[in-house]
Amino acid sequence: MQYRTLGNTGMEVSVVGLGCAQLGSPDTDYAVSIVQRALDLGINYLDTARSYRDAEIKIGLAMEGQRERAYISTKTGGRTRDEAWRHLEESLQRLKTDYVDNWHMHGLNRGDDLDVRFGPGGALEALIEAKEQGIARHIGASSHHAEVLIEALRRFDLEVILVPMNVVERTPLDALLPLCQQRGVGVTIMKPLATGLLPAPLALKWLANQPIHTAVPGTTTLEELEENAAVGELERFALTGDEAREVMAIQESLEHVRCRICRACEPECPQGIRISVILGTDVMYDHYRTMGAETFAAYSWSQEAIERDLPEREKTIAAITSCTRCGACESACPYGLPVMEMLPKVVPAMEDMVRIYRELL
Repeated sequence: MQYRTLGNTGMEVSVVGLGCAQLGSPDTDYAVSIVQRALDLGINYLDTARSYRDAEIKIGLAMEGQRERAYISTKTGGRTRDEAWRHLEESLQRLKTDYVDNWHMHGLNRGDDLDVRFGPGGALEALIEAKEQGIARHIGASSHHAEVLIEALRRFDLEVILVPMNVVERTPLDALLPLCQQRGVGVTIMKPLATGLLPAPLALKWLANQPIHTAVPGTTTLEELEENAAVGELERFALTGDEAREVMAIQESLEHVRCRICRACEPECPQGIRISVILGTDVMYDHYRTMGAETFAAYSWSQEAIERDLPEREKTIAAITSCTRCGACESACPYGLPVMEMLPKVVPAMEDMVRIYRELL
């Protein structure tokens, strides 16, 4: 496995890390086996969050007695100092550790979010105090919006950032990553596979050529983990001519299909459809799409994951069905996505997911 120094933190992190949002999906034993196998493969950067269902608990079980083998990064969605502190205390308990290596403000957003979290009594105060006390060794932030992270770095010297970037979504390359290089900020990348739309070996190899330190693809199965880790073990990351042409073809084919999770469309939807979730961040739908129905039905799902997703899945189907095709979403989309065509196409698969859930319960 190849390693890179994470900005000015001094931490030597594996170029391929482990995104842990999907650990909330399998049962505990299987999730623990994923983390432990990741460690054996040389992956030493685990990206999780308090909001990733029970992922922190599973990581805590997997890391018990071997905490020093990996850097753990977790996040708080709390906007105030007190709420963020409460989240950190809960995360430490769940992770079975007395410190985290990185602690992020989770999902910084446009609007007044920065003013609240960076203002008096905001979450940033908790991050600073946690670092001073050695409970969080380094502090940072995540966001789906590169320009929001640029503004966050203007307001405070964050040490690490987490941002989406992949073959299709390249906005961070324009200004955010050059700023991070200039300031010595650690760059970690989420959604490197565009939630399962991209072939992992090529997508991760392309990312390894960019000015980043680690990419953290989510992993559902041991087979996916092995495939991801193999990229980090390559001696050279340079793309061949054929690979470069394939990257270009993929970018062109998905340019007007991949949701960037910018949420520009959602305030305009009179039905309140959560378009960015449905088309951009739906973890369980990603599982179904990549596994296929038969493997999905046979997988070692957490009972909690099924029980939580079933009613949400039914609500999602109902929301899509309620679409009046008013066109407000497409008018608002800055990327020209055919949203009204894309939404109905996911319904048959989601209906099959509901069928499988009911059979498993």
